[in-house]
Amino acid sequence: MKKIIIITGANRGLGKALADIALKDENTIIISLSRSLNAEHKDISDNKLIFIKTDLSNSFSDSTLEIIRQKTHSGDVVYFFNNASIILPIDKIGNFKELDIEKSIKVNVQNPVNLINFLLSHFSKNKTILVNISSGAGYNPIQFWSLYGASKAYMKLFFKVLEEENKENRYISIYSIDPGVLDTGMQEVIRDNIFPSQDYFKFLKENNKLINPEDAALSIFNEINYYE
Repeated sequence: MKKIIIITGANRGLGKALADIALKDENTIIISLSRSLNAEHKDISDNKLIFIKTDLSNSFSDSTLEIIRQKTHSGDVVYFFNNASIILPIDKIGNFKELDIEKSIKVNVQNPVNLINFLLSHFSKNKTILVNISSGAGYNPIQFWSLYGASKAYMKLFFKVLEEENKENRYISIYSIDPGVLDTGMQEVIRDNIFPSQDYFKFLKENNKLINPEDAALSIFNEINYYE
């Protein structure tokens, strides 16, 4: 029995930390849907880590979905970590460009939903674990974060409906997990942009209040009972 672990944004931050932990499991194959391959992963065999160069602002190609189909067999356990997201643009409603709105929705909502729909339609008899990386921004309105926060709220509710629809489905487990405020590249972007609560996020960094991505990843694996 193999574990097929699909991670969006596995090239850095929490996504890389999740991949690094999963790579220690000899029965795991990781499918990384990311814009680039992290330098630390370049020497890993493609029998262990399959990198598919992916721009989530575009729709998944048929070839990407075909690779997932080919690598997943009857009896495999399928994991999907909906990790990748974009916070930009950070701006007041009324100042957005139409393309920025479209990109935010495509990356944060449309493509994750499409991929989950694909997995459930093609691997209904595989044990499947769907993990949504949530955020406090999905239920706490933060000025200038409307697009990001709304997308997180959308995915949180989407996963709640998934859970309701699959209460009696022994093949599917659903998790929506808020890992807290992580010390990642996204936080650098946040600190570099001007918005009303910017100083709070600078305070978190300056006072070592941010969570290490590796610690967060380990906590997530424990929460989804990965090791059982």
